[in-house]
Amino acid sequence: MTAATKVTGYKFSSWNLKVYNLKKLTSDLDVIYTADYFYPFTFQAIKTGIPTIVMEWENIPHNEEEPPFGKIKQFAREHAAHFVAVTEKAKEALIIEGVSREKISVLSVGIDCEKFKPGERNEQLFKKHGLSKDSTKILFVGRLVVEKGIFDLLNAFATLRNLQNIELLIVGSGTPEMKFQIMKLVKDLKIEDKVKFLGSIEYSDMPAIHSLADIFCLPSIPVRTWAEQFGYSMVEAMACGKPVISTYSGSIPEIVKDQQTGILVQPKDVKGLASALEKLIMNKQERENMGQNARKWVLHSFEANKIAEQLSEIYRRFI
Repeated sequence: MTAATKVTGYKFSSWNLKVYNLKKLTSDLDVIYTADYFYPFTFQAIKTGIPTIVMEWENIPHNEEEPPFGKIKQFAREHAAHFVAVTEKAKEALIIEGVSREKISVLSVGIDCEKFKPGERNEQLFKKHGLSKDSTKILFVGRLVVEKGIFDLLNAFATLRNLQNIELLIVGSGTPEMKFQIMKLVKDLKIEDKVKFLGSIEYSDMPAIHSLADIFCLPSIPVRTWAEQFGYSMVEAMACGKPVISTYSGSIPEIVKDQQTGILVQPKDVKGLASALEKLIMNKQERENMGQNARKWVLHSFEANKIAEQLSEIYRRFI
């Protein structure tokens, strides 16, 4: 924190979130679509005078309001043409903050369901990552941080260590300190032989990684300034025909349909998480049924072309 920030309370680094010469760059546009209404570049977009539609992810009311963000949000509430909330919970947050209901549409983000779809397992990936061909595989994809529930997942998985032929695949990156803590826990829990760290995976390769798995698990934990806003990796897993185990956190209950496309438990409920994992590990038919439901749900609600057409209808209202 700089001395100026300490004295004024103003977050001067926020101005790194501006776009140089935006007014000139957008001079021939009819509509501007921007993301999250606390950002300085959203303020810039509205100031151009071009109708600006703001896509909003935030689902915690009155978050990100330290100077200058509070004033930027107030300006956007008054002058943005429209808001597109990614989830109903994001819409609720906007309304609580003072945005008129009439200025808000709820529209999810879209997933390429031709890219993310059920596929055959890649034999080369088994060899590359030292995986068993016969095991039931649980996949975690996310930042290696506490709030993504990685420690809860490891502790829950450890209670199932005596089940035959199970593996936990972990995809993601984190700080050296966090990686050390995770590796230490894996060792302390004596599950080194069942946990496979795949590291960071190119996005283009993720469908093949999802195809390796039988179950996807992301036991997200809400914190004071963040709760899961959408959960792209969960939707991608469902698009690939995988059941999802997650938590009643943030907007997740809008994304994963409990007992239909997966199982939801309370955040930080390690026992409940272990029970959900065991249920799907032991019941192949149930997890396959949930996976099929998951694929249908994604095609119905998150398919990219459908979302694009609905978004284009919103654009037309302001052209």
